[in-house]
Amino acid sequence: MPQMKRTPQDCPSRLPENTAVKQQQLPACRLQLSATGILSGFFATGVFCLGMGVILILSAKSSMEIEINYTKICASCAKLRENARNFDKECTCSIPFHLTQTMRVLAHSYLSKACTGHPMSCYNLSAHPPCTPDPGDLLEFQFFHGTYHLLMYYGNVYMYYKLYGFYQNLHGYLLSRSNSQLLGTDVKDVETCAPFSKSHDGTPIAPCGAIANSLFNDTIILSYKLNSSVHIQVPMLRSGITWWTDKYIKFRNPSSSNLSSAFAGTTKPPSWPKPVYELDENDPGNNGFLNDDFIVWMRTAAFPTFKKLYRRLSRTQHFIEGLPAGNYSFNVSYNFPVTRFQGEKSVVLSTLTWSGGHSLFLGLAYTVTGAMTWLAAFSMMAVHLKLKGKRFSPDDKVKL
Repeated sequence: MPQMKRTPQDCPSRLPENTAVKQQQLPACRLQLSATGILSGFFATGVFCLGMGVILILSAKSSMEIEINYTKICASCAKLRENARNFDKECTCSIPFHLTQTMRVLAHSYLSKACTGHPMSCYNLSAHPPCTPDPGDLLEFQFFHGTYHLLMYYGNVYMYYKLYGFYQNLHGYLLSRSNSQLLGTDVKDVETCAPFSKSHDGTPIAPCGAIANSLFNDTIILSYKLNSSVHIQVPMLRSGITWWTDKYIKFRNPSSSNLSSAFAGTTKPPSWPKPVYELDENDPGNNGFLNDDFIVWMRTAAFPTFKKLYRRLSRTQHFIEGLPAGNYSFNVSYNFPVTRFQGEKSVVLSTLTWSGGHSLFLGLAYTVTGAMTWLAAFSMMAVHLKLKGKRFSPDDKVKL
């Protein structure tokens, strides 16, 4: 039987539809770059980076910071803590130091019509202060030229603890935690907490995991020598040191009016002296998974040398404007061992500016980036000027 020839109408066409999209006929904008535009962009970027670098460096230089390494100063306590059998023995050490100048917070004078005449009309401003960016800003009334001024203090003095050689970025260390437990959903969910998931008798640990077990537990108290015979404790606040998302979203206590009953059937981590529901005896709301020091520690650091916020100054009495110059001392209850892994510990007192702390890294990064951008711009401009007046023959163009 003879085969029939297929006509073109019988075969489906593989040609794309005759549309602007499929025929690639959509209008397009082709960027026409010129040497002038490129060099201008490089120079403008360099000016911006150099300017930002200088501003950030000056801002970081305006903050004050003092760091005291107490690893060798408390060598006797460090040696005691090398033996795990001495975990229940108290060991304290005192570290005196001198502030040559006041660690002062920023102040801004605000004059309101309500503050003229008599100071009684200003008292309501303390409850609803005008233009106060932070509820923690302190207000003070001062009398100048027959008018009462509202003096607002911005910022604060912060105390940090700093660790050297402690690797919180190890993969196994990072995974050794239970997020469902920290959310208060199931305090006995310890499946992802190895090797600190259960005690030797099989009781679930709360909070479980290597991060929680290694909680920094030194107690640091700052004292101020008011005069030759009087030492007073500097008032420090342990609240307001966590990220808002951590405090109110990532960490929650079990829904129970009694925390001790909520954690029934669990045990404390091996390195902890007390259970999680007894971390703060003075503030019942600062216990369990909502303890501020615990939350700060659970946010792991990316590098082996890091500092974490420990306390912030309560600006009252002698410390309204910050820490006055004079003699101080740190009284440390030494509990956290570091010599076993050749680490070190420090206490840091610092003020902050709008750009952060005393670190020059960001400012230097901007400055170096701006300098490199300008160097590239001058190099390209030199090549452009050299080749601008040179005429190319057709053979040269072909080679190019």
